[in-house]
Amino acid sequence: MAKAIDASVLGGRARPPVRILQWGEGNFLRAFVDWKIDRMNEAAGSDWGVAVVRPIAGGNPHTLNEQDGLYTVLSRGVGDDDKPVAESRVVACVRREVPSYQDWPGVLALARDPNITVVISNTTDAGIAYVPTVKYEDAPQASFPGKMTRLLHERWKAFGGKAEAGWQMIACELIDHNGDELRRIVLQHAHEWKLEPAFIKWVEEANAFYNTLVDRIVPGYPRAEAEKLEADLGYRDIFMTATEVFNFFVIERKPGQPELRLPLAQWDKGTIVVPDVTPYKARKVAILNGAHTGLCPLALISGVETVGEAVTTETGARFLDRLLNEEVIPFLTLPKAELVEFAAAVRRRFANPYIRHQWYDISLNGLVKYQTRNLARLEAYIAKFGKPAPLMTLSLAAWLVFYLGRYPGAEKFPPRDSAEIVAKAKAIGALDDGTEKGRAAMIAAYLQEPAFWGKSIESPALAAAVAADFKLLTDKPLTFERLSAILAKR
Repeated sequence: MAKAIDASVLGGRARPPVRILQWGEGNFLRAFVDWKIDRMNEAAGSDWGVAVVRPIAGGNPHTLNEQDGLYTVLSRGVGDDDKPVAESRVVACVRREVPSYQDWPGVLALARDPNITVVISNTTDAGIAYVPTVKYEDAPQASFPGKMTRLLHERWKAFGGKAEAGWQMIACELIDHNGDELRRIVLQHAHEWKLEPAFIKWVEEANAFYNTLVDRIVPGYPRAEAEKLEADLGYRDIFMTATEVFNFFVIERKPGQPELRLPLAQWDKGTIVVPDVTPYKARKVAILNGAHTGLCPLALISGVETVGEAVTTETGARFLDRLLNEEVIPFLTLPKAELVEFAAAVRRRFANPYIRHQWYDISLNGLVKYQTRNLARLEAYIAKFGKPAPLMTLSLAAWLVFYLGRYPGAEKFPPRDSAEIVAKAKAIGALDDGTEKGRAAMIAAYLQEPAFWGKSIESPALAAAVAADFKLLTDKPLTFERLSAILAKR
């Protein structure tokens, strides 16, 4: 068995002192923000070290302390030249892990450390949530904002309320306005716990909460390849983490917010600081997520099970090119060149041979995903051209085919959604009695259902187009060869 990873693999790189408190020990932060910090340290000669706090009880039975904070990030994917890329890096900036439930005093001690000036978090998309039952005296508080409020109060007391002791908090949770929401809940707890007015003022004026957008696919520990990878690397690494090559980090510095202490954007081309993250959020949702949602049902009902398998065919590539260039990019606000470049990167990401991304996994809650990712572009296209977008509409019809299971092999892939949504889809499908009138009633009910779209999206033109596409997709089995012929006529 190979020896465990240790400092001998660093090639003399220094281990920086702790200057960052990080909430979350998971694969994503370690392969994204910590990886970026580590590369910045080497390029800039800086010394930003990270103390990781595990915010939950349980989880991985191992801790980063077992490897002195060291671990390997494997970045693999398709490069700008469309050729496979595989790189490995041992991350040296993580110095220790502190478990909040086993060592809450140790976490509070971090709040009293004058060297720690930046806080980073990713406590899952459900982590930034208000829990009314948390109390100041809990050790620790059950929620992340509760813990954060307690730590801020500890810091305020330790440094006598000095403004320079305030923290800059960079929230990386996958929710809109993540930093703003964390700040709102922290202040709500501070008021409800009846903490000092001077403390509340200090939180408001001496601390900055930054919104972000994060974008990198991190599959995590490469279990199936671990033995071979460790043989190639020459050491054992239980925290080895696989990720794609692509990485993009947007930090929103709103007017009036202080300049960021952590100078990532100065050294990392995959990090930018902007006054408004909204256009970048819209770009990611519309192009990356929207492309997934647009092609997903067509691939599934065609019997194509993985993203890579679909987009490396001429048909899948052509569908994505047309969808993005004709029905998505014209309705976004960033400069066209930036959008086209991002779309090209998305196509390379989808073709990543190192990631086997199942369409069936992507199909989870597919109808609401269409609502949040694709519907705005469909409506914008209709408003501009006075007719439905041909590929968005084909996808809309395909989602109904998928939810009703009206394609060969449907028993293998039942719809993955709430019982309520599945029941509504089934009831809508029952309106189709095999006649043209019955199909029209089904399509009308489908487009009118607010549980799917948040409102009725029915119009005569859209209903006619979806009905025609539904018939086209169900008259005989769909294959990518048939899909190619369909695309050629649109």
